[in-house]
Amino acid sequence: MDNHLQAPPAAAFLFIGELAKQTGTDPKTIRFYERAELLSPPRHGRFRTYLATDIQRLKNVLQLRKMGVPIAQIREVLSALPDGADVLATPSAAGVLGRHLTALRQRQQDLDRQMNQTRDALLALGAG
Repeated sequence: MDNHLQAPPAAAFLFIGELAKQTGTDPKTIRFYERAELLSPPRHGRFRTYLATDIQRLKNVLQLRKMGVPIAQIREVLSALPDGADVLATPSAAGVLGRHLTALRQRQQDLDRQMNQTRDALLALGAG
């Protein structure tokens, strides 16, 4: 019996360009998320290879980043997800998203205060 590791059949994995195409992103973005440890593809020879579950994982990352969720929180959410799960279809994301919404509201209040102070300063200068 041969105990050598074999690469999976070509249909079992994707290369970075194929993953980029299927998720509507580019390879540079995918490599960034690899460095951030949100994706960890195995290598076959000198090529990174991605499984079908990585498509959904990357889509989850992209969706959470569009909402402004920090990478550390994305890592937390993804660690609680089963492979291939849609982050927004799982209750485990609710806590992280709730905390993120609270942080966004606080930031919005801070920005409103800063805008009001800036407007008041401009009015005092006669420039408003």
